[in-house]
Amino acid sequence: MKNLLLIIYIFLAPLICASQANQKRLALVIGNSHYQFSNALRNPVNDARAIASSLQGLGFEVMEHEDLTQPQLKQAINSFGQKLKDYDVGLFYYAGHGVQSKGVNYIIPVEAELKNEEQIEFDCVAADRVLAYMDAASTKVNLIILDACRNNPFGRSWQRNSGGGGLAMMDAPKGSLIAYATSPGRTASDGESSNGLYTSALLKFMRNSSLTIEQVFKQVRNEVSDKSGGAQMPWETTSLTGEDFYLGKGAKSSTEPALAFNGQQNQNVQSRSHLDLKSVTVSSQDASQAEIFFAQGKLSYDDKKYEKAIGEFTKAINLNLRYSDAYYWRGMSFYSMLTYDKAIEDYDLSIEINPKFPDAYYWRGNAHYTVRQDDKALADYNKAISLKSDYYQAYYWKGRTYYELTQDDKAIENFNKAIQLNPDYREAYFWRGQSFYSKKQYEDAIVDYNKSLSLKNNDPEAFYWKANAYFSLKKFPEAVQDFNSAAKLKPDYAEVYFFRGKVKYNLKQYSESLADFQKASTLKKNYADAFYWQGVVYYFQLNYDSAISLCSKAIEINSRHADAFYYRAIAKYALKRDEEAILDFDKCIALTPAADAYYWRGLSKYNLQDYADAIPDFSKSIEIDPSSNSTPNYFYYRGNSYYSLKMYADAITDFSKAIELNPSGPKSYNYFYYRGNSYYGLKMDANAIKDFTQAIGLKPDFAEAWYYRGTSNFYLGQKELSLSDLNKALELDPTNTKYLNFKAANFK
Repeated sequence: MKNLLLIIYIFLAPLICASQANQKRLALVIGNSHYQFSNALRNPVNDARAIASSLQGLGFEVMEHEDLTQPQLKQAINSFGQKLKDYDVGLFYYAGHGVQSKGVNYIIPVEAELKNEEQIEFDCVAADRVLAYMDAASTKVNLIILDACRNNPFGRSWQRNSGGGGLAMMDAPKGSLIAYATSPGRTASDGESSNGLYTSALLKFMRNSSLTIEQVFKQVRNEVSDKSGGAQMPWETTSLTGEDFYLGKGAKSSTEPALAFNGQQNQNVQSRSHLDLKSVTVSSQDASQAEIFFAQGKLSYDDKKYEKAIGEFTKAINLNLRYSDAYYWRGMSFYSMLTYDKAIEDYDLSIEINPKFPDAYYWRGNAHYTVRQDDKALADYNKAISLKSDYYQAYYWKGRTYYELTQDDKAIENFNKAIQLNPDYREAYFWRGQSFYSKKQYEDAIVDYNKSLSLKNNDPEAFYWKANAYFSLKKFPEAVQDFNSAAKLKPDYAEVYFFRGKVKYNLKQYSESLADFQKASTLKKNYADAFYWQGVVYYFQLNYDSAISLCSKAIEINSRHADAFYYRAIAKYALKRDEEAILDFDKCIALTPAADAYYWRGLSKYNLQDYADAIPDFSKSIEIDPSSNSTPNYFYYRGNSYYSLKMYADAITDFSKAIELNPSGPKSYNYFYYRGNSYYGLKMDANAIKDFTQAIGLKPDFAEAWYYRGTSNFYLGQKELSLSDLNKALELDPTNTKYLNFKAANFK
């Protein structure tokens, strides 16, 4: 039967992949950056463009819009909703300001001026509007991605707040997944690079054809949490049904879907399309004058006076519309000013006039890479290489693009080519090392980091990553040495101190590791993991109050930090604050249902004599991890719970299992002792005597084992042996009234 199911799966798997690749997919992508009455945002428009480009490559027809007013937002959503009825998959992506009011999430249009909360409903657009259209369209899969959890830009001017920053939780209708850039009620950073932190991670993983949509967002969550030091934790709600959905299996190798732009950019493209630049006639006088402006522009560009250079290149272009180099250098000026969309337009024109211009393809590729339009970037690098076979920089950036796409083997292949063409290409060695590191080939990574450092020995990044590679190989002294070098070169590098702290923790140098974690949290105020590890060190130093305080700080920053809940809980357990500990274990288990968390929650319930409630927790620990070093204790404490409930037969089964797994460990005398007591409770004294004898053999000063062996011998009529055992128990514990009373009552 299993073989039959396997055969069926083998035949069906390609059909499932093919069906997803042939799905009709429609996406609405909106980025709002340039707000008129509140702080502008750096990244949403770049984010939207990069997402739109990636979705194109995944088989989506994309409706893209930028900087929309409220009427434009409503119209865009209406058009999307009406069109969606003919599609299998619908996706809505929004980047920009968002706000919640009375539990409803709203998209803030660029012209909104919200002087109080009461205006939100009338001046903004409810995100529920998109959900309603998706529900009505009856599409098989609906994805809603909201990178809109930035601080309320108007909140400071309101007399009262809308109930906290960030967005509210939304129920995902059947067949839907709703993804938030950060957890409900919290805010996220706009980011410092060309894309926001959340969207950068999404772009990295969304095209991986081996990841289900749920796995994509899990990878995104891990990366964002890691890179934000736990300060930002993405969140999803889902009610997807049916077969697994793979976003990356929609890629098509043939024609790309149409990308519908809205705004000035589209107008520029349309106006150019009506003009054949190659057919334009330019007089010799205009051409000569254009040369003069071009030369002046190059001087300004070399002096880094980019705005002035743009003006001069534009004058050259106005005189000679066929001036390919002028378009190219104006594009380079826009690129230097980080205005990538305009740079791309000029590179387009330069290439239109001169299709064999490798540098124009290369720099257009760099612009596409920067805004995360990776497919276009790869195409441009390939074209540049086809025109200039020794273009090692193009191979390098092609490798960087593949690295960002987590295609490490292809990245290494291109870094190899770049190094072959330029053996002193330091950056190529470093990023090849990063690719090896991603593949967990740490020895190879170290070789490349060393080569990179031989070419530039003051690079803190190379020392930092080499240290991490040594750390992964458990070569702790080497790791510390390289972290030291990185810290010396970059004293404000928080991650260096953090990971050096983890190395010293592994070396049990707790005071030194604590100092490093404290330094990391001083340099990076929202570094949740740095506070958490301080809590861990305090726990192992038996400073439980400080452990609780530091873990609480980590939880304040990252409300989904399962490990912080766990260590705060076991610190409370150590202080016998069992009821509080149970609440923290509940939260830890809800986030990460680990065996140890169930075990310690069971112990807390055991301490409260809630034995019936403790037993399911110990059972869950055994189910999750039936073969770890801790498993004997799971059976032992479940056995103790049964014993406390006088369910001696069940207790004997568990104590026997604990003995089987660990017959001679440092605590295994207890296993024999309590099994002996269980036999004693069942009046099986001969069996009890054997176990008490084993316990005494493992722990000769175990007074209780001597006592109970004595009582068992007494009930079997072996009074001399009984008296001998009782005397030994009293020798070890001479004031124990239980021992004295039994002897007085039975031996005159």
